[in-house]
Amino acid sequence: MCFLVDVSTSMAYTGKLDLLKVAMINLVGMLRDVDQVTVVSYADNANIILETMPGNNPDTIISIVQGLKAHGHTAGGKGMKKAYQKAEEFFIPHGNNQVIMATDGGFTQNDINPYKLAKKYKKKGITISIVGVKTNQVQELSLEKVVGLGDGNYVRIKNYEEAQGALIDEIKASAKRE
Repeated sequence: MCFLVDVSTSMAYTGKLDLLKVAMINLVGMLRDVDQVTVVSYADNANIILETMPGNNPDTIISIVQGLKAHGHTAGGKGMKKAYQKAEEFFIPHGNNQVIMATDGGFTQNDINPYKLAKKYKKKGITISIVGVKTNQVQELSLEKVVGLGDGNYVRIKNYEEAQGALIDEIKASAKRE
């Protein structure tokens, strides 16, 4: 699975990035050694901040998450493209091939069409779910359209209580069982 994290300036306001960190850190405890985890961040550009590694490296993953800082514009399309490329590179036949994007919903750089990306990679067997961190109704409609086209789910985080379980619930709901 590839986590795609919005670290644009808007995530610094009203505790959005802090809520995201809580959600991701809570998730780390349930990852297994068979889970392959990549973390991509985006602001002005998309960057791989954790190369793909087994999920049983909680200290490394938590350290990366705790070090996230907000800055810059929102190149969400570039971030999605890079996350999908990493998910495709480490595709697991019959596995959970998923991008989980966490964002407050605003894309300020119209670089790449997120709807086209979601449709393209759905055909390749890679889904996208989005965690909306303190999003408004207009942003949620746009993000829900992306997950609809990408065969994923939309999860809201508005407060600390929701942050504690939102990502875990999403992983459990979308996990493939044998």
